[in-house]
Order: sequence, then C-alpha cells, then structure tokens
Amino acid sequence: MQAAQIPVTPRGQARRTAMIQAAKAVFLEHGYERTTLDMVIDQAGGSRRTLYECFGDKAGLFRAVIELHTHELLEQLQALPSSTDAPEETLKDVARLYLRMLLSPEAIGMYRLLVAEAPKFPELGQAFYLAGPLSIRQHLTQYLISQHRCGTLHVPDATIAARQFVGLIKSDHQLGALLCPPTENCLEQRSEAEIDNEIAQAVRLFINGLQAKPVT
Repeated sequence: MQAAQIPVTPRGQARRTAMIQAAKAVFLEHGYERTTLDMVIDQAGGSRRTLYECFGDKAGLFRAVIELHTHELLEQLQALPSSTDAPEETLKDVARLYLRMLLSPEAIGMYRLLVAEAPKFPELGQAFYLAGPLSIRQHLTQYLISQHRCGTLHVPDATIAARQFVGLIKSDHQLGALLCPPTENCLEQRSEAEIDNEIAQAVRLFINGLQAKPVT
C-alpha cells in the first residue's frame, strides 16, 4: 500500500521523524513480524490515520526506517580521510570508522533485522550494503590506487587489497557481537587503548604486506 501524497509542513516532518524513530526502536526490539502499528503509535503518539498517511502500512514504515539508517551511514562516511593523508594514520582512521559502523548496538540490531527481512525487502538490503560496507571498501580502493600511483605503497590489485584489509579489521568481531550476549562482546570488554593497539597491529601487518617500508 502506497502512502498518500500529503503536503510536508515542519510540523508534519517532525511528526514523521518521530514515528520513524519510534518504529526503529520497536523493530529492533521485536523484529518485523511481531511489531504492530499500535506499538509504534504507543511510543510516538499520533494516530493510525496519520501513520497510514505518512507511510501507507507497516512495510512502508519499515522502508522509511531502513532509508533513514542508510542515510545516516552515508553521513558517517563524510569522516573518511582524504587520499592525501599518510597510509598508516589513514588506515587506522578507516578501521576505527568501520568498526564503529559494524559493532555499535544499533548496527548489530539493524544487521540482524535486515538479514531476517532481506527476502521480503531485497531493495532495502541492497541499499544498506551499498551505503555502508561497499562505500567504505570503494573509498579504500581509491585510496590504495592513489598510494600505488605515487609509490607510497605497492598495490597491484587495489580491489583485492581493500577486501583483505576490511576482512583483517573485521576479524571475528561482528560474529562475536551477533552471537554472544552484549556483556560477552569481546570488543565491549576492551578499552579504547586495547582496540587501538589491535588496529595498529593490523595496519602494520597490512602495510608491510604491501612491500612498504616496515612501520616501526
């Protein structure tokens, strides 16, 4: 069911945003199938009529939640370093951003939700993938190409190297976060210094593997 086309006023936009945020919380807690529109209305206020006018139905509301999350991912990518930055610090910055995008409690919840509902909403799963994981990898690929051209790193295939770097940083952290209770998430139990140390070791290993001068 398609939402009706109604004029968007500041008040209307605020009401719409409140419903999306409430729906995100409810979907993350209960999943798509067990979520009802009444649950969302209870949190956001308003009426069923307003919800239908804004989103059409539960599927439309779910799309709006994923579209907002995808937009937020794209905004985070603005923090990625430029191609003029030195390799060691650049790769550390990329790794930190990637882990934040991957392992925050909300990110883990959204990942579970999207995997569960991807067969019903394949276009949303694709949009999420393009905005998050693929965008970071493409940015990293272009950075590695630039470093290869200027001779800082030796990167015969930047696409493969970018995939390998992401895998090195990701390690088993996401799997642990997905399968273990929050209190047992290994990254949550580590200090920022410990996480930074692990990132530094991974970056050093990666740079040395690209025949750069070893980082000491």
